[in-house]
Amino acid sequence: MENTQNWISFDGKKYLIKEGETALDAMLRGGANLHFSCRKGSCRSCMLEAVSGELGEEAQSRLSEEMRARNLFLPCVTRTATKVEARLPDLSQWNIKALVAEKNQLSDDVWQLLLEPLTTMEWRAGQFINLTSPDGETRSYSLASIPEEDYFAELHIRRYPDGKVSNWVAERLSVGDEVDIQGPVGTCYYDSAMAGQPLLLVGIGTGAAPLIGVARDALRRGHTAPITLYHGAALEKNLYLTEKLSALEAQYPNFTAHCTASQDGAKQRVVDIAFAQHPDLRDHTLFLAGAPDSVETARIKAVACGVKLASIHADPFETTEPYMPDDEAKIAAIKPDPELWAALKDGALLSQILDDFYTRVFQDPRLSPFFQKVTKSRVAGKQYAFTAGLLTGIPSSFVEPPFNAHHWMVISDELFDYRENLFFECVRAYDLPEHLVARWASLHEVFRRTMVKSAERGQVHNGVEQDKSGYTDEILGLDGMCDGCFEEILEGSPVRMHQRTGEIFCSKCEAGAA
Repeated sequence: MENTQNWISFDGKKYLIKEGETALDAMLRGGANLHFSCRKGSCRSCMLEAVSGELGEEAQSRLSEEMRARNLFLPCVTRTATKVEARLPDLSQWNIKALVAEKNQLSDDVWQLLLEPLTTMEWRAGQFINLTSPDGETRSYSLASIPEEDYFAELHIRRYPDGKVSNWVAERLSVGDEVDIQGPVGTCYYDSAMAGQPLLLVGIGTGAAPLIGVARDALRRGHTAPITLYHGAALEKNLYLTEKLSALEAQYPNFTAHCTASQDGAKQRVVDIAFAQHPDLRDHTLFLAGAPDSVETARIKAVACGVKLASIHADPFETTEPYMPDDEAKIAAIKPDPELWAALKDGALLSQILDDFYTRVFQDPRLSPFFQKVTKSRVAGKQYAFTAGLLTGIPSSFVEPPFNAHHWMVISDELFDYRENLFFECVRAYDLPEHLVARWASLHEVFRRTMVKSAERGQVHNGVEQDKSGYTDEILGLDGMCDGCFEEILEGSPVRMHQRTGEIFCSKCEAGAA
């Protein structure tokens, strides 16, 4: 029986939280206007304040004691909220003033900032803080320092030609200035559960900053398994951490560093070198940081080397512009895999696996909501055609590119991992060789960035996004039925229509609000 007490009220509207979904899911389903990003409790952009009601333990599990005391919570990880009245918090109270203690130029386009927070700030190397310029522009930068050994919070900031914050740092910010920061946040840091596991760290450009901090933190905590760090840059002069990495190598016998400049005579990029030298990552923990394209490439190669999804800790430096997919180019670059296709018995075993998988999906409380208006046979058939096209090199003209097929689905990295783990649990039940399972998983990883998003998008055709999201208010031209509560709606009644799906909702239902 549905729990009618499990709801959250926000901005004058009440949202029933269904089994298997988060408060954020329920609120977005009901049309709430909320900011959100990571959907897994890291970025805190969806944070709300509870005025009354009872929050489950998960709701505040990622927050400090002070934030908990102020009844702040994260709806993206809240699954049990009993009669909670919520409102937007005044986040300006969480800004911290910090003093610029040092500013150093580490290379042609990288500046080091050493900040002294003027109030207590706890952090872990690999987390990031938000730095706000006097013009109100905010950017996130990873922490390279460890508080146990470093007094200052250290940032490495690459200057971009059109970077509003990075140009302010390079040209106008001076030692002695006060700056506004917020955080730290993020989970890309060393944890004691990693003890005994080999660590592989791959950073591009200033992506090496959080990784050298992670390595130092692990070594300080007595990590004895091998730690290997790769730092890549376009030019030799941009490998600005060489001396520090060499000093760590001299101090710790289990630490090794490799620095590679791809445009200064190197035959391979650092990502290619790293995974060529570590072809078996089944027992490794992996840290990745840098530009989104580099992190995407590294993830794909790492999964092909057998690393577990839960053992990948990635911190791509996201840009302010939305990711524009090019699925056609991705598909064209994928080479046929006759060995895997033969192992799938020329498609016969693939059909069995997909039938097994989608039987589970349609029973799964987290995944089934994405397939409410489609049959299992139809979705399995489309997935078969797409997969067969990739493995044989003969793509189906009747299957939409992944981005356009899923443009409206709001999928987090965590949910993508959940789906992948369920899928390859099915795959392994059919005794495919593990090296083929890894290759298949890597193929799925090619489309992670296509699938994962924090808000629904429009379809992309010829490089142009066509947005048909949100709702319009309409008057029903004939009798119908509400797609939310399934009650009859009479001709002439006002309804809200979802532009993407064409679903209509009566005034009582309002797209799922309780």
